[in-house]
Amino acid sequence: MRMTQVLTQVLTLAGLMVAHAAHAGRPLLTDDAGVADRGTCQVEFWLERQGPARSWVVAPACGVAAGLELGADHTSPRPREPVRAEAGLALKWVPEAWKLDSPVGEINAGLKLSGAWQQPTGASWQAAGSSLMGLITWKAGESITVHTNLGLARDRSSGQRASLFNAAVVWTPLERLLLVAETQVNNKREVLGGTVYGLGARWWLVRDTWGLDLTSSRESGSGAKAIWTLGLGWYGIGL
Repeated sequence: MRMTQVLTQVLTLAGLMVAHAAHAGRPLLTDDAGVADRGTCQVEFWLERQGPARSWVVAPACGVAAGLELGADHTSPRPREPVRAEAGLALKWVPEAWKLDSPVGEINAGLKLSGAWQQPTGASWQAAGSSLMGLITWKAGESITVHTNLGLARDRSSGQRASLFNAAVVWTPLERLLLVAETQVNNKREVLGGTVYGLGARWWLVRDTWGLDLTSSRESGSGAKAIWTLGLGWYGIGL
C-alpha cells in the first residue's frame, strides 16, 4: 500500500510538471519567456527520484521560427506500473513585439500551449491533459530575474479545469552559478495536488553550452517525500 501511495504522488506531481510546464527549461519548473534561437536546438536529460521511485526524462526543444519554439519530453518511470511511460509536447511563442524596456527592467512576454499523454501498463497511449499559459519574464537587475506563469489546464481523466499560477526568482551570484526558488499553485488540489515549492541550482560546465542541475521540490501538506532531480543540459546545438 505504501508503494502505491508513493507512486500516486509521483504520478500526480509528474502530471503537473509535464502537462502544465511540459517541461520548463531546467532547473526551473516555472517557465521562462524565452525560446531557442531559430535553427538551434537544446536537449536536457535528468533523473528524478522520490523515495524508491525513479524516472528518467529527456526533453529536446528547437527554435522553428523567430520567437517560436517546439519542445517535447519523454518520461520512463521505474517501476513501470501503473504507468509505463509519459510524454509531452509544447509550442512556445515569445514575439519580439511583446518585449518591453521599462524603467524597472526588461520585460518579455509569451504564450505556451502544452499537451500530455500517458501509456498505462498493458494499454495504449492516451491523452492526460492540456494547458495554455501566459509567460512573463522580468529582468529585475544584473543578477536577479523573475518568471511568472498564469493559465488554465484541463485534466482529461476527471474532465475538470483548473487555474494555474507559477512564480520563480532566479539569482546569479557568480557567472557560472544560478540559484532558483519557486512555487506552483492551482485551485484544484483534489485533481492536480497541492502547492509545490522548489529549490534548484545550475552550474555551467561550459557557459551557455553544458549545464549541470540539481533540484528539490515538495508538495505542501501531502506528507510525501521530496522529489530530487539531477540533470544535464546541452544548449545552442546548430541544425
